[in-house]
Amino acid sequence: MADNSKRNENAAKKQQARAKEVQVTMRDGRFAGLTKRNEDYLFHLNKALTEKGYDPEKKEQVLTEMYQELKDKQQQGVVATKLYGTVTERAEEIISGPKKEEQKTTLPKFWILALDNGLIMFMMFCIMYTLLGLFSPKQAELSGGWITLLATSTIAGVGLAFFYRSMFEARKQKGRKRWFRTILITLELILIWVVAFWIIAFIPASINRTMEPIVYAILALGAYLVRRYLKKKYNYQSVMF
Repeated sequence: MADNSKRNENAAKKQQARAKEVQVTMRDGRFAGLTKRNEDYLFHLNKALTEKGYDPEKKEQVLTEMYQELKDKQQQGVVATKLYGTVTERAEEIISGPKKEEQKTTLPKFWILALDNGLIMFMMFCIMYTLLGLFSPKQAELSGGWITLLATSTIAGVGLAFFYRSMFEARKQKGRKRWFRTILITLELILIWVVAFWIIAFIPASINRTMEPIVYAILALGAYLVRRYLKKKYNYQSVMF
């Protein structure tokens, strides 16, 4: 019996504490129905916004929305400071707008990055060969044919993907080590490019034929459409453009 009476007393004390918590004040009746703590919060927020010269109509709208939200949520034990932060923070947020979350810099998967950059380079080479074929046919023949186009685009795509990945990791490093890694990666890519061109130069012109300008133009358009389709399908952000 003694235990039961103690439990009843404790339960009564808890109920009294809760009753005090939800007890409201009537400061001009404006925020009636709120706990004293939440009412004080809105009172001081109203004062802070007025001192900062915030638009009266917008202020009334914000305070009304917050009042309704607090009135509903305070029954669950929610207090204004936990919901909105301090009065100063909330006032700054209302005036300046909510802070935009910093976007985390991420890179697409390697094969997507390589394909995207390869298509970009393919388009650029096709446009270049189109212009050379129209205005300087002899120079176009010296620049190489379809094998050169495919090989250089592939090497550039894979190389740039590797470059961006490496640079992304290098950002985490500091000091000389970071710059040394950057220079080393750049030199490696240049060396691979030169070696590739040197090997392709041994392919006979009868095999590595130069195509007509219109063919290069069509290929450039095709690469653009394929790249556009892939960006929509996989929803990735290109590193270049």
